Amino acid sequence: MELVNIPSLSGKEEKIAKKVVEYLQKFGYQPKIDEYYNVTAEIGYGKTVLLNAHLDTVPPKGKWEINPYSAKIKDGKIYGLGASDNKSGVAAILEIARIFSKNKPKGKIVFLFTSREESGKIEARKILVGKIKAEVGICLDHHINTKNRIAELIVGCRGIGNFEIEVYGKSYHSSEPEKGVNAIYRALKLVNTVQNLKPPTLQKPLKVKAVASITKINTNGWATRIPDQCKLTLNYRSLPQEKRKQAEKRILNLTKKTLKKDFKITLKTYHEGYLIPLNHPIIKIAKKSVEELKFKPKISIAKGWVDAAFFTNQLKIPTICLGPVTPGQAHVENEYENIQNLIYGTKIVLRTVLNYLQHQK
Repeated sequence: MELVNIPSLSGKEEKIAKKVVEYLQKFGYQPKIDEYYNVTAEIGYGKTVLLNAHLDTVPPKGKWEINPYSAKIKDGKIYGLGASDNKSGVAAILEIARIFSKNKPKGKIVFLFTSREESGKIEARKILVGKIKAEVGICLDHHINTKNRIAELIVGCRGIGNFEIEVYGKSYHSSEPEKGVNAIYRALKLVNTVQNLKPPTLQKPLKVKAVASITKINTNGWATRIPDQCKLTLNYRSLPQEKRKQAEKRILNLTKKTLKKDFKITLKTYHEGYLIPLNHPIIKIAKKSVEELKFKPKISIAKGWVDAAFFTNQLKIPTICLGPVTPGQAHVENEYENIQNLIYGTKIVLRTVLNYLQHQK
């Protein structure tokens, strides 16, 4: 409840970071906080498990029936901005930290509360390189459905790239359009190609397909002038292990085949996805832990990009997503967290940590 009451828009996490530090100190930890308001704490020695959740939220949108920064409990649900995404994960980790402060683990646990997951994350993540080390990780930023006894176990995600494509034409007075080349009309050919694209698909070990979408379009035009430039943003959700150069080549070939000439492509951002082998110990143990609590594990590849990809690719920590998040509650008005999801999501992650450390020498 207290966490939800603290505004923590992405890039403005100072207050909630200090509150998390306060909780951890109360439990006997010596937490550290960096310039981006990432918070870390640890306990134990030996084989190490990383637990992560993000502190920030998107701005409230839509017509909220309550104050988004004033948590309210109703019908077994906690309402408020970030209640599910991802302050449920933050609360779960704090509870696990409290438990281990009283009963020391048979190994080491690193608790990491990150800032800027929703936006501007690059610098806030780079600062963690070389500082966070673990054999495996768990991001508490995915779904559980207590009613249907299903817990999602994320083992990978698609990558994400944003391409800026400038399509060129020839300007002329709009009274004689045939004497110009309308860049919008040329761009629409690419829009149509993307709309009807049959994207590449990964069949094994889990089926997932890439997705391409035009998400922005504008011109440098004037109402009475045929535009000589049209700028598009193409958002590409790549296959989990598709490298940056592979994605660039795919989109370049697509554009060249459609427009032939007179265009320019710039890849503005690209975050590679990831995929952990299904026989990895953390996946086997997480699956076992879910089943021990009478839930059915749903092993999946996340449709969106998740921080677990950064931990896996950059920090070399194979990381799954598992936890208390209520499905369908990210970035929506009147966001809520189902209290039973919070309870059982926490229990499943705790059981997974205990089982992993128990089985490691």
